[in-house]
Amino acid sequence: MLTHSFCHVPGIGRIREQKMWNAGIHRWDNALRSNAFCPCRLSHAARAVLTESPDRLSKGDTSWFVQKLPQEETWRLCSHFAYRAAFVDIETTSGPGPVNITTIALFDGKTVRTYVQGRNLEAFCDDILDYPLMITFNGRCFDAPIIERELKISLPAHVDLRFLLKSVGVKGGLKACERRLGMDREELDGLDGYFAVLLWQEYEARGDEQALETLLAYNAADVLSMPILLEHAYAAKLEQTPFTHLPRLRAAKADNPHQAHSSVIKRIRKRFGIRFLPKMAAE
Repeated sequence: MLTHSFCHVPGIGRIREQKMWNAGIHRWDNALRSNAFCPCRLSHAARAVLTESPDRLSKGDTSWFVQKLPQEETWRLCSHFAYRAAFVDIETTSGPGPVNITTIALFDGKTVRTYVQGRNLEAFCDDILDYPLMITFNGRCFDAPIIERELKISLPAHVDLRFLLKSVGVKGGLKACERRLGMDREELDGLDGYFAVLLWQEYEARGDEQALETLLAYNAADVLSMPILLEHAYAAKLEQTPFTHLPRLRAAKADNPHQAHSSVIKRIRKRFGIRFLPKMAAE
């Protein structure tokens, strides 16, 4: 889809791009050669960007495209980079003042890696550099600024699933979107960000490794669901273009490497008077 895009070019917005598509101009080289939309009608800056685009794509320069694409069109990067992307989610502390990262989960389509405050959190700084694209849910507002502030790093080009899904009619938080698509978290069903905070507090206060393992299972579940959400949203966005024939994304799937402990979940629910008890897996 990226090679069919023109809205990253100066002077070409979504309306003009649609007119180009309607005129049969579907690729960058078409725009430079076409009589219907000849180069002389493009500014020097527009011609320069069109000429430069293939080279930037071949180099995997996602940051260049993200800087030029309208934010709501960054999903187009996924056509070339989704299979080289890192799906990222963080868990944090809560309370007055700035929140701090407790754990990070990263899924690259093959392996889930987790990072824990006080253990290996800094390793994320090197690992994320291996990926040309980062995909999150609500990361534009939450995960990305917290990571950059706390770890003092610049993150790769970023696609936020929350806004992408909203644009195709799937609204709400991550768990609500999962339910809309018929996804089931099994033993983690019913847990939320507040419960993740309680799990971290349990680990910090008591050194409870099962509480930490449950938190990591919850964090990992977030990133494992994202490829499925992306698959749905990408297909829906393609249907809004003339390029419905293009290949769809196929969601990468993997097992959660961490185990949620039902005894920990029950204990914390009882202590804090949280009544709803999801179905539990046997320990």
